[in-house]
Amino acid sequence: MHFFPLIYFSGLTYYFWQKRHVFDCAVYMSLLYAITSFCCILMVELGYLEGSGVLCDGWTPEFGIVPTLLYCGFITITIFPFSFLHPEKIERITITHRKTLYAFTFLIVVQGLLVAALVFDSIDTILSGDFRDLKDAGYAGDMSPVDIKVFSMPLPVQALYLTTNLTQLGLPLFFYYTCVEKRPLWLTWILLFTALAPILRGMLTGDRTEILNFALMFLFCLCLFRKALVRKVKIFFSIMSVPIVALGLVYVVAVSDSRFGEKDEGTSGSMLQYAGQSFANFCYFYDNHNSDLYYVERELPLSSFLLTQKQYTDTKEERTAREGFFIGVFASHVGSWMLDIGVGGAFVLCCIFALLSVLVIRYYNRKEFDIEELLLIYVLAAVPVFGIFYYRYYHIALAIIYLVAVLLYLFSKLRFVWKKDCKQEENNSEQ
Repeated sequence: MHFFPLIYFSGLTYYFWQKRHVFDCAVYMSLLYAITSFCCILMVELGYLEGSGVLCDGWTPEFGIVPTLLYCGFITITIFPFSFLHPEKIERITITHRKTLYAFTFLIVVQGLLVAALVFDSIDTILSGDFRDLKDAGYAGDMSPVDIKVFSMPLPVQALYLTTNLTQLGLPLFFYYTCVEKRPLWLTWILLFTALAPILRGMLTGDRTEILNFALMFLFCLCLFRKALVRKVKIFFSIMSVPIVALGLVYVVAVSDSRFGEKDEGTSGSMLQYAGQSFANFCYFYDNHNSDLYYVERELPLSSFLLTQKQYTDTKEERTAREGFFIGVFASHVGSWMLDIGVGGAFVLCCIFALLSVLVIRYYNRKEFDIEELLLIYVLAAVPVFGIFYYRYYHIALAIIYLVAVLLYLFSKLRFVWKKDCKQEENNSEQ
């Protein structure tokens, strides 16, 4: 059955493609899962199923029919709403609150520059050290030199640093200001740089996931704004893509080699496991999860912290002990949900997510959007896109991204209704 996800997601990718013959958001998402499914097959066939980051040590994987169908079905539910989006049909992207968006843009630019200044000050120490030691120190809860420096600074600076993940919204804002509002590149490129702030912070702990998240969501933005892409942006991407991709690959390989080069599977095998383990771990969760255990720290990070003062990272060791296996592995976003709230809860959450996505997208082949709507679509899309690894918004520092996006979205809608009502009252009074 480990061949089935590849067959299924390849077929789903073709289904979405043949509807419009355009590489749109749904095609992109489905293709990602076809690729990871192919990596899973290679992982199994080449004997890399057991090893670092994979739960299959001492377990003979059966890849049963039920977990396979659940895996494919749950993921499809979360992808399907994005098939309503047809970027080629988008004729207009408007802005409801220009000053509010400018203020938010300025905020994240300041955050990006702050992180860059702090990290570049320690970049020699980071690059000359051992990435494995950095990662082990992060797992142990040790503070990096940058974190120590930040917490000696005034509270406003600490707040800006701790909410750095908001800078990820600089990516869709770069596309909007450059391609839709036609702002000059010498002014908007700073937003693209700002969006790299989480990567720079991730370097402090030898992290690879943030650079992959940036790459995945950058490609999503290319799909979403494809009609608005102007020639100067295409040239800019063509020039900048080669050195940036090269540096990114060098960093990922260096981190992988430092952390896994001495393992039996080697660096290449570990990278293959990194890409293909989600389906195997999903099946492992299904076969071995204690169905009496329920946790919601990952799905409701802010509420859980306010009520219990705990987040997912605080309960990981306790849960690992109670489950009898390490829970901090890649099992896709639906695997994360299934482990936390069971099969039934995961199905309900998939349906809720799909419903919310449909409510934001609203209808098939929609031709006009507000930028606030596209920001929320971008945030929602990160769940299935980055879901090839795990659920993205698992703690407060990341959940603040969708919280801010939701607030911007709701504020724009409420203000629109208020303006409409005022105009209607004005017309009535004139009559």
